[in-house]
Amino acid sequence: MNLLRTEGLSKTYAGSKQPALHDFSLQVEKGEIVALLGESGCGKTTALRVMAGFERADSGTLHLQQRQLIGPGVFTDPAARGIGIVFQDYALFPHKTAAQNIAYGLQKFAAKERKQRLNEMLDLVELSAYAQSYPHQLSGGQQQRVALARAMAPQPDVLLLDEPFSNIDTVKKNHLREELHALLKKTGTTAIFVTHDTRDVMAIADRVAVMRKGQILQTGTPRELYEKPRVPYLARFFGNSNIIPARWKANQLSTPLGILPSQTTNPGAVRDVLLSIRPTALKPGSADAAVNIAVKLRQQRFMGEHQEAEFLPIGPENNALPLLVHLTENEILRTDIGHLHLDPGAIHIMDAPGSK
Repeated sequence: MNLLRTEGLSKTYAGSKQPALHDFSLQVEKGEIVALLGESGCGKTTALRVMAGFERADSGTLHLQQRQLIGPGVFTDPAARGIGIVFQDYALFPHKTAAQNIAYGLQKFAAKERKQRLNEMLDLVELSAYAQSYPHQLSGGQQQRVALARAMAPQPDVLLLDEPFSNIDTVKKNHLREELHALLKKTGTTAIFVTHDTRDVMAIADRVAVMRKGQILQTGTPRELYEKPRVPYLARFFGNSNIIPARWKANQLSTPLGILPSQTTNPGAVRDVLLSIRPTALKPGSADAAVNIAVKLRQQRFMGEHQEAEFLPIGPENNALPLLVHLTENEILRTDIGHLHLDPGAIHIMDAPGSK
């Protein structure tokens, strides 16, 4: 059963012709960590603010457990929603200590319970030794943990996080991602976080909703969106991908690279499609491999964990279709001419625009 459910939430700001949020529908299970992923201006922060109650939706509904918080004639005050939020800049009170910041969310608790809950939160985020420190005396990661503790202290049903790693040094991000994921799972917290970084999603999210122009394009696990994107925009958002036009007939794909096999059969008429082929799906091979493409090396770039190579398929019609390939040190081609082997199982078929 869903803990949180939105249906058709829409929001257009005054003076704007385009909606910031359009038909936003999302379901979140108890204990689930869901990411809203997208470029700046795609509507993900507006969605967060509408759910928190800081913005009023023009239409749509929001239910938390059995309570309706947003709907026709219904608007629940933010403080009464049972939804906590951690802002992008943490919004800590600079004149209050870490303990005082955390305790701020416990004003409705009795004194004894407030003290007990405060100590529990300080222990949980491992900041007991810094209870009397002020925000400017804390590192970025410590400030983030104070903000998390303050938002979690009143035990909200759902925790919202706006770009939780935007103010963190790149070197520290991996560690802090692990910390946040462990903390949310340890406490069983249901969380929705906003990010533009797919690495945040891969490290933390159970499920992700990718947004563009105020709408959700696709939801699923990070692996599902990486391996089975619905449109080229999504394929490229989750990393590099070779997008190849094709005509799909039965179990064959006619492409500028030649005839490629399809592991699924097109049950209808011949139709135009697009193929997404990840750079890791192409490997150096030989001319007698089952599926091979004759290529000429165009350029190579050292990318740290892999070598990024760009190849041009050999043939008069193929020169405008470069292929991006990720190679390990052992796979780097020593000659400019060779063959690439393609795993048919790594070919993902998408509908071409206007094909339906």
